[in-house]
Amino acid sequence: MTLRYRENPLRQQSNGIKSRKSGFTLIEVMVALAVFAVVGLALTKNASLAVVQTTRMQEQLLASMVAQNVLRERLARGGEKDPFTRTNREQQEIQMADRRYQVITRSETTDNDDVKRVRVSVRDDRRPDDVLAEIVGFVGRH
Repeated sequence: MTLRYRENPLRQQSNGIKSRKSGFTLIEVMVALAVFAVVGLALTKNASLAVVQTTRMQEQLLASMVAQNVLRERLARGGEKDPFTRTNREQQEIQMADRRYQVITRSETTDNDDVKRVRVSVRDDRRPDDVLAEIVGFVGRH
């Protein structure tokens, strides 16, 4: 039985460089990091956009609820809030869910003298130029 000497695959050559490659090169690692960075940046941007859109939708939902409440109150009360006897434009400030809203209610004439259009627009107190919700209803003379 003869024993054969097996050469080590990782044996260094005479110039000091290993004859067999193991692991990744620096270029490969840098390319992988760049790919992960681009993917991470895209995911972060999408997550940020989702948060902004969710916040905006919440603001619009609350403003819509304020507008509906004001319109219902206006239509249900009649009397001192009757659009046939009140001024054409009324502005008020309403607080809901720890936020303040500017509410503008307008009574407008229609083709029928017995029907008025009531338009309620709601704006955030911090951004008065931005209309968050607007709702229109009609009221008839009883």
